[in-house]
Amino acid sequence: MTRLNGALERIYRNHRQPLYTCALAVTRCPQRAEDALQEAFYRLFRLERAPDNLKAYVFRAVRNAAVDVVRRSPPPSEPLSPFIFAPDEGPRETAEQSEFKRRVAEALLTLSDEERETIVQHLWGELRFQEIAQLREVPLGTVSSWYRRGIEKLRTRLEE
Repeated sequence: MTRLNGALERIYRNHRQPLYTCALAVTRCPQRAEDALQEAFYRLFRLERAPDNLKAYVFRAVRNAAVDVVRRSPPPSEPLSPFIFAPDEGPRETAEQSEFKRRVAEALLTLSDEERETIVQHLWGELRFQEIAQLREVPLGTVSSWYRRGIEKLRTRLEE
C-alpha cells in the first residue's frame, strides 16, 4: 500500500461521518450520498501524488462527486431526516433530543445550498473557513458571509 493510500484510509476512518454528512448536505438523499462517497474515494485512490492539504482535498472530492450525482439526478423534494447527526443513540436519546435534531435538520433545509453546505462543512466536517474557501474555490469573505447568514437564519427559525 502506498503512503497516499494509507493517508486516505486514515482520513476516511477519522472523518467518515463528516464526509458522509457533507455529501448528504448536497445530495439530500442517503443512498446518493453513499454513492458520492464511493465515487470520490474511487477517484482519490487513483491519485499519483498527494495534494498539499489532503483533508481539504478529500472533502472537495466528496463535494464534487455529490454535485455530479445531483446533476445526474436532482435531489428529492420530500423532507429529510435529521441527516447531520450520527445515527440515533437508541434508548439513551431522549424525545427532546430527537425533536431538536429533527428541527435543526428541517431548518438547515430552508437555507440556501451555499449556507447549508458551509455550516455542515464547518461544524460537522470540522473544516476551517480557509479550507472551505479552498475546496469551494471562493473568497474567504464569501464563506464567512454564507456561514454568518446561515447561522442567523437557523437561530431565527429555531427560536420560532
